[in-house]
Amino acid sequence: MRSLRVLLALVSTVALTACLNSTTLIKLQADGSGTVEQTTLMNVAALKSFAPGADKPIGGVNQADLERTATRMGKGVRLVSAEPVKAANGFEGSKAIFAFDDINQIQVNQGPSMSGSTDGRMSSEPSPDDPVKFKLTRAGGTSTLTIAFIDQPGGGSTAEPGANPMADMDLTNPMMMGMLKSMFAGFKINIGLEVAGSIVKTNAEYVTGSRLTLLEMDMDSLLADEAKLKALQGKLGPDTSLSAIKPYLKDIKGIKVDGPTISVEFK
Repeated sequence: MRSLRVLLALVSTVALTACLNSTTLIKLQADGSGTVEQTTLMNVAALKSFAPGADKPIGGVNQADLERTATRMGKGVRLVSAEPVKAANGFEGSKAIFAFDDINQIQVNQGPSMSGSTDGRMSSEPSPDDPVKFKLTRAGGTSTLTIAFIDQPGGGSTAEPGANPMADMDLTNPMMMGMLKSMFAGFKINIGLEVAGSIVKTNAEYVTGSRLTLLEMDMDSLLADEAKLKALQGKLGPDTSLSAIKPYLKDIKGIKVDGPTISVEFK
């Protein structure tokens, strides 16, 4: 599952996604229709330092890219609105709202992206690395949504067998930690699901009212507890499945990952 690969990448590579602040909220109606709200912000100053002299504007609304995202989402998905957003911390980007007719026709990709199709984007094409699929059924006046993650090793197809990109990083080195904290300052990802009505029952771990948190990552909080991060380092690798790593994440601030199978019944 890509959420594990993302965690590995965050502490092992210098990537443009370090400039990202992304929130995706899926709002689901009982009949299977709904909307996806995506707010994607970038640290413009930091991003320009990675690509000085870039002739493409950074931040704001990329209408064409968002239209392509809607097409990739699946059957019946359309872009409803898009507006530029500027935050007080120097991040800026856009908020887009997409509408869909049938959640059974879509799947979520969790990997972050700097384009208009950002972290949490949906795709109509199956992904070999991290397909997150939805199945909605109705019976007896309630709707039941099942969210299925593939509980495969976190390394995915791009990792070399037995390789652990974190293994050689000294997270006790003040210089290394200082670099990571500076690079990922403000980096946040949140993917949530909100159902219309009230939840009857669910096995989801992170529930507030009618909203479930599927993935949450706050790098400022994650990097603040260096001891726990160092302990986690040895648990991660290309052969680590979601089920195997989840118990080690519960006591670590800054990260929430649910799955591999979530069920929520609502009315």
